[in-house]
Amino acid sequence: MSASGMTKRLSGAASALKSNPGFNAGVSIGNAKFDEIEQRSAKANIMNVVRLIGGAMIGIAVLVVVLNEVFCLDSIANGSGPFSGVTDSLESTGVAAISLLVVGLLVVAANRVMGFFGGGGL
Repeated sequence: MSASGMTKRLSGAASALKSNPGFNAGVSIGNAKFDEIEQRSAKANIMNVVRLIGGAMIGIAVLVVVLNEVFCLDSIANGSGPFSGVTDSLESTGVAAISLLVVGLLVVAANRVMGFFGGGGL
Protein backbone atom coordinates (compact mmCIF):
# COMPACT_ATOMS: atom_id res chain seq x y z
CA MET A 1 0.00 0.00 0.00
CA SER A 2 1.34 3.44 -0.88
CA ALA A 3 1.84 6.26 1.60
CA SER A 4 -0.86 8.39 -0.01
CA GLY A 5 -3.32 5.49 0.16
CA MET A 6 -2.58 5.02 3.85
CA THR A 7 -3.03 8.76 4.46
CA LYS A 8 -6.42 8.71 2.72
CA ARG A 9 -7.56 5.74 4.80
CA LEU A 10 -6.40 7.36 8.04
CA SER A 11 -8.09 10.68 7.23
CA GLY A 12 -11.26 8.78 6.32
CA ALA A 13 -11.14 6.93 9.65
CA ALA A 14 -10.59 10.20 11.51
CA SER A 15 -13.54 11.79 9.69
CA ALA A 16 -15.76 8.83 10.54
CA LEU A 17 -14.70 9.01 14.17
CA LYS A 18 -15.36 12.74 14.40
CA SER A 19 -18.81 12.37 12.88
CA ASN A 20 -19.77 9.69 15.42
CA PRO A 21 -22.31 11.08 17.94
CA GLY A 22 -20.69 9.17 20.81
CA PHE A 23 -17.32 10.75 20.08
CA ASN A 24 -18.84 14.25 19.99
CA ALA A 25 -20.67 13.59 23.26
CA GLY A 26 -17.40 12.46 24.84
CA VAL A 27 -15.63 15.59 23.62
CA SER A 28 -18.32 17.88 25.03
CA ILE A 29 -18.31 16.03 28.39
CA GLY A 30 -14.51 16.25 28.54
CA ASN A 31 -14.55 19.96 27.73
CA ALA A 32 -17.18 20.63 30.39
CA LYS A 33 -15.20 18.65 32.98
CA PHE A 34 -12.01 20.52 32.08
CA ASP A 35 -13.78 23.88 32.50
CA GLU A 36 -15.16 22.77 35.89
CA ILE A 37 -11.71 21.70 37.12
CA GLU A 38 -10.16 24.93 35.85
CA GLN A 39 -12.75 27.04 37.71
CA ARG A 40 -12.18 25.08 40.93
CA SER A 41 -8.44 25.60 40.61
CA ALA A 42 -8.89 29.36 40.13
CA LYS A 43 -11.13 29.54 43.22
CA ALA A 44 -8.57 27.58 45.25
CA ASN A 45 -5.77 29.95 44.18
CA ILE A 46 -7.82 32.98 45.14
CA MET A 47 -8.64 31.46 48.53
CA ASN A 48 -4.95 30.78 49.17
CA VAL A 49 -4.17 34.44 48.52
CA VAL A 50 -7.04 35.56 50.76
CA ARG A 51 -5.73 33.30 53.54
CA LEU A 52 -2.20 34.63 53.09
CA ILE A 53 -3.25 38.29 53.20
CA GLY A 54 -5.68 37.73 56.07
CA GLY A 55 -3.06 35.82 58.06
CA ALA A 56 -0.51 38.58 57.51
CA MET A 57 -2.99 41.25 58.63
CA ILE A 58 -3.85 39.27 61.77
CA GLY A 59 -0.14 38.77 62.45
CA ILE A 60 0.50 42.51 62.18
CA ALA A 61 -2.45 43.26 64.47
CA VAL A 62 -1.17 40.81 67.11
CA LEU A 63 2.33 42.26 66.80
CA VAL A 64 1.00 45.77 67.39
CA VAL A 65 -0.99 44.68 70.45
CA VAL A 66 2.00 42.83 71.94
CA LEU A 67 4.41 45.70 71.29
CA ASN A 68 1.94 48.18 72.76
CA GLU A 69 1.67 46.11 75.94
CA VAL A 70 5.44 45.67 76.20
CA PHE A 71 6.15 49.39 75.84
CA CYS A 72 3.48 50.22 78.44
CA LEU A 73 5.28 48.23 81.15
CA ASP A 74 6.49 50.42 84.01
CA SER A 75 10.06 49.22 83.75
CA ILE A 76 10.24 50.23 80.09
CA ALA A 77 8.01 53.32 80.04
CA ASN A 78 9.71 54.96 83.03
CA GLY A 79 13.20 53.73 82.28
CA SER A 80 16.09 55.98 83.09
CA GLY A 81 19.64 54.96 82.65
CA PRO A 82 22.31 54.53 80.04
CA PHE A 83 20.04 52.54 77.69
CA SER A 84 16.84 54.54 78.02
CA GLY A 85 17.51 56.14 74.63
CA VAL A 86 17.36 52.71 73.01
CA THR A 87 13.73 52.32 74.06
CA ASP A 88 12.82 55.71 72.57
CA SER A 89 14.65 54.80 69.38
CA LEU A 90 12.85 51.45 69.16
CA GLU A 91 9.49 53.12 69.63
CA SER A 92 9.99 55.62 66.83
CA THR A 93 11.68 53.15 64.48
CA GLY A 94 9.12 50.45 65.23
CA VAL A 95 6.20 52.65 64.16
CA ALA A 96 7.91 53.39 60.86
CA ALA A 97 8.80 49.72 60.36
CA ILE A 98 5.23 48.54 60.93
CA SER A 99 3.93 51.24 58.56
CA LEU A 100 6.36 50.02 55.90
CA LEU A 101 5.29 46.44 56.61
CA VAL A 102 1.64 47.31 55.96
CA VAL A 103 2.51 49.16 52.75
CA GLY A 104 4.61 46.19 51.62
CA LEU A 105 1.74 43.83 52.36
CA LEU A 106 -0.58 45.97 50.24
CA VAL A 107 1.90 45.94 47.35
CA VAL A 108 2.32 42.16 47.53
CA ALA A 109 -1.45 41.67 47.70
CA ALA A 110 -2.04 43.94 44.70
CA ASN A 111 0.70 42.15 42.75
CA ARG A 112 -0.81 38.75 43.50
CA VAL A 113 -4.36 39.82 42.65
CA MET A 114 -3.20 41.35 39.35
CA GLY A 115 -1.67 37.98 38.52
CA PHE A 116 -5.18 36.51 38.37
CA PHE A 117 -6.13 38.97 35.65
CA GLY A 118 -3.00 38.47 33.58
CA GLY A 119 -1.59 41.93 34.30
CA GLY A 120 1.72 41.00 35.85
CA GLY A 121 2.07 39.49 39.24
CA LEU A 122 2.90 35.94 40.08
